[in-house]
Amino acid sequence: MKIPPLLAVLALLALPLSAEGIKFREVSKSWGIDFRHHNAATGQWLMPESVVGGVVMFDFDGDGDEDLFFVDAGPLPGYTGEAPRSRLFRNDGNGHFTDWTEKSGIKLAFYGGGAAAADVDGDGDLDLFVTGFGGVQLFRNNGDGTFTDVTRQSGIVAPYWSSSAAFADVDNDGDLDLLVVNYVDFSPTNNPVCGDPKRKLRAYCHPDVYHGQPVQLFRNQGNGTFTDASQATGLAGIAGPGLAVCFGDVDNDGWQDFYVANDNKPNFLLHNKGNGTFEDVSVLSGTAIGEPGHPEAGMGVDMGDYDGDGLLDIVVTNYELETNGLYRNLGGGTFVDSRSPAGIAEPSLLFLKFGVAFADFDQDGDLDLVIADGNINPNAADLLEGSTYAQRNQVFENLGNGKFREDKATGMDGVRVHRGLAVGDLDGDGDLDVALNNLNEPCEIYENISARSAGGGAGHWLQVDFAGSTGNRFAIGARVELETAGLKKQIRDVKAGSSYASQNALAVHFGLGKAATLDRLTVRRPGKVQVFEGLPADRKIMIE
Repeated sequence: MKIPPLLAVLALLALPLSAEGIKFREVSKSWGIDFRHHNAATGQWLMPESVVGGVVMFDFDGDGDEDLFFVDAGPLPGYTGEAPRSRLFRNDGNGHFTDWTEKSGIKLAFYGGGAAAADVDGDGDLDLFVTGFGGVQLFRNNGDGTFTDVTRQSGIVAPYWSSSAAFADVDNDGDLDLLVVNYVDFSPTNNPVCGDPKRKLRAYCHPDVYHGQPVQLFRNQGNGTFTDASQATGLAGIAGPGLAVCFGDVDNDGWQDFYVANDNKPNFLLHNKGNGTFEDVSVLSGTAIGEPGHPEAGMGVDMGDYDGDGLLDIVVTNYELETNGLYRNLGGGTFVDSRSPAGIAEPSLLFLKFGVAFADFDQDGDLDLVIADGNINPNAADLLEGSTYAQRNQVFENLGNGKFREDKATGMDGVRVHRGLAVGDLDGDGDLDVALNNLNEPCEIYENISARSAGGGAGHWLQVDFAGSTGNRFAIGARVELETAGLKKQIRDVKAGSSYASQNALAVHFGLGKAATLDRLTVRRPGKVQVFEGLPADRKIMIE
């Protein structure tokens, strides 16, 4: 079937605007966050130029607010421009950030792509792992605002083009393991001419030109060093081209499962059997391919219970002329792609989508969606009529009935080549802000001003953070459940790594609507359940 040009499908879309609700304003410069990404393009159409980079929200200095790490690229053969440099911004706690890069000691030795943060050595501060083309690096947090490159002694060997990573305690032994997703076997010497030869138009090559690369699982030895457990855990033969990963307990059995978004190949859902191994349930679960009936170009992924039934659902972002996938969890290990009935399919058709997050931006007790959009090819308009390189982002408001409505009047209207996206409370006012890393362009920071906008009326909220004394101190993988009158039961999993090559803040956030107190908060971790009753709203609590 011939695919119509983008302009021909415009008539199919009827995008209603929501009433006053979710509102943002761009604040990167006023908050002191001056970062510009460099993809180091050389005119040779080298594939890594098109798909970087990530952003991480994490409290690296332990002062209770969220800092930001932006992954920059690196030099490629023939590049002579400004040197790319990944940057760390320290949150000063007063609505301003300080560039902490030079003081931190973080410096990449390769072409950076994405990152994830977790306390891998159990010493109480968050370490940083960076993926990319030409290597990976693990930076140990020294606890004094500086980091040390410990990649060599860590035991992590990842010889592939790594795209994304995530941490989770997959064996419930109290320390954090590492999952690395790898892309394709591109190299500067394996770079065929791709595009439209009849019109003499060059383009970045399709991933099918190359071979997908293996998923790697590194098991933590309990002291911050790792061993490659890919084969021992049943992941041998599980190969990409992978672009994004997210952990979550999709069957509520107390063990961390994970999902990988693959580029134009079936996606992976790997079920944790609880005996040290995983099983590939992608096809049987209904999450390998979506509504169109064929593999799509998966770019980003997140998990969240958008319909309030106590089960984690999965959202996957895809290529232009493909719609976003939304796999609704039916329980019993099965999912159904609900992208069309949920209302997120058609509005996404014209966009090329990367970063994604479930988040309750209007604090009404259900999870909204934010999606980072931006094309691959700078000459997108020449390759496909109606296409654009720079694109706006999309925000979908959850209507509370299993359906979403795109809100095009949120103020998140920067038109750029968006890639990594992360969500968290950057200014400490209780609602969720958004950070975006944009390809070869300045970053964007969107402050959530829903409660202050005209007729905003954003609801009450609660944030939950963790501080343990040993092992997995930040409770990554914990299930947090909130119950309060007038709202569906809400669940959140603490996760380190999701979206596209990025990571949200570890503190979990709940919207409470009109409720000024909550009935019950339950925290579930391996071998331990904590219950808190009658907690007040509108504050951040720390659970030890």
